[in-house]
Amino acid sequence: MTEKNFRDEHALKGAFLSNKLLRLVDLIALQGEDLLRDVGITIPSRAVACALFVGDRGRASLADIAKALDEPHQLSAQRVEGLVQLGLLERKDDPEDGRRKVLSLTRKGRAQYRLLLARLAEIEKAFDDLYAEIGIDLPAVLEAAMDALRRTPLLARIHKTGLRTQASTIHRKAT
Repeated sequence: MTEKNFRDEHALKGAFLSNKLLRLVDLIALQGEDLLRDVGITIPSRAVACALFVGDRGRASLADIAKALDEPHQLSAQRVEGLVQLGLLERKDDPEDGRRKVLSLTRKGRAQYRLLLARLAEIEKAFDDLYAEIGIDLPAVLEAAMDALRRTPLLARIHKTGLRTQASTIHRKAT
């Protein structure tokens, strides 16, 4: 992953915010792997929330995980399967519903969970240091941006502010 790409240099670079945010996510996930390995955590960084949810709850179904993490069932299933293969999660019959399987941490998973809790507290402090360095509370800014876009989507902003210029004119002439 390069620091800059074509989108960053383009005159209309402000339109490519989503690409920059995706690159930030990728960078954090990549560094997350190092943060986990540094203390012997074998949970993949992109499966941390899944392991944390099961650890916090004691047991959970795949549907519970997908719903709680607000992610597609298939994505949760892939993450769960990876944690099962690593010996961190185990599937059992649900004592309350024989049709359902529940997931729980194995002994190895519980040890990893305890390490994870300690490391996540350190990571939270590292992010606080980052926010102080850049001078903004990034989670608060991101929440505010998401709330604002839910209230007024980008297309509505273009219509509302009269920013419909070239693209609209070109589209009307082409149709």
